[in-house]
Amino acid sequence: MNLICVPFAYEENMNSGVNISTGGGKKEVYLKNASVALISAKQYNPECEVALATNMARENIPDEFLRIFDDWKIKILEIPFDDFRFPGNYTWALAFYKLCALKKLTDMEYDSICYLDTDVYIQGDFDAIWAECKQNIMLYDINHGLNTRDYVLLLDEIEHYTGRRNYVTHYGGEFFAASSENAKSFVDRCEEIYYEMIQKNFVTTKGDEFILSLAADKMRKEVKNAGAYVYRFWTGASFRLVSTCYEYNRVTILHLPAEKEHGMLKMYDKIIKSGTLPSDKKAWRIFRLNKMRFSDKIKKLLRKTVLKK
Repeated sequence: MNLICVPFAYEENMNSGVNISTGGGKKEVYLKNASVALISAKQYNPECEVALATNMARENIPDEFLRIFDDWKIKILEIPFDDFRFPGNYTWALAFYKLCALKKLTDMEYDSICYLDTDVYIQGDFDAIWAECKQNIMLYDINHGLNTRDYVLLLDEIEHYTGRRNYVTHYGGEFFAASSENAKSFVDRCEEIYYEMIQKNFVTTKGDEFILSLAADKMRKEVKNAGAYVYRFWTGASFRLVSTCYEYNRVTILHLPAEKEHGMLKMYDKIIKSGTLPSDKKAWRIFRLNKMRFSDKIKKLLRKTVLKK
C-alpha cells in the first residue's frame, strides 16, 4: 500500500513556520490546514492510506479533529520527535519533524511514501506520482536562481557549511515522494548531514530545506523534479506569484503558504459544513488563485502609498 502523509509536530517551546501570525491558536490553525490536506488527499486517493503523523498523543488532539479523521478514514500515526532535533529557538525547528517522521515511516510496510506540508490542497489522484516513485525520488525544485535573494542566502549558508561555492538545486520542503527503499537511502544521506551539522555546531535559517537540498545534491541520479505535480502558489497582497498550472497542465498538489490563515480556514469550514469538497472553480476562488480580492488590492495600493512617502 502507498502512504500519503502530513507530518505535524507540536511543542510549545519550539518554533514552527515563520509565515503564520496567529498566537495561541497556532495548533488549531495547523490542524485545520492538515484536515483540509488530508481530506482532499483521501477524496481523490481512496485506495491509499492517508495519515497524520504526529508527536501528539491521541488524547491531546481535540475531539473536533479526531471525529473528522475517523469520519474520513484518516489514520493517526504517533511518531515521537526524537531524530533531527535542534534547539527550540532554532528557525523552523518543528519543520525538521518531517525528516524524523520519514525515517520512521521507511520502517513500516509501505510500498511508497509521500509526505506533504499542512498547507496543501489535493485536486487529483496520485497515480502518476506512484508510477514515478518506482524509479525516482521526487522533490520539488522551487526554481530559484541567482537573481533570487533567498537562493543566494541558501548558497551562502552551504558555502559556509562545506567550504566551497556549490550551486545546488533548492528543493522545497512541502513535498517528498519515493519508494520505501529509496526513501531509506535518502534519509541516510540526510542523517549524515544532520550529524555533521551537530558536530560543527552549524546553524541554518532554511530549515529542513537546507538538509533536503544537500542530500538531493548527493543523490542527483536518483532525484527528479516533481514540478509537474506540485506548485507553490503565493497568493497574498504583498507578494503574489501565481501560475495558471492549477488549471492548465494542472498540477495535483497546490501548496498555499499565504492561505494558512485565509483560504485554508475557509475551506475547512466549507468542508465541515457540507461534508464534501467544492468544485475546482470554487476552490480556486477560495484560495485567491484566479484573481486578487478587492480588499487585497486596496492593501497593496496602501502599502505602495506608504512606501512612497
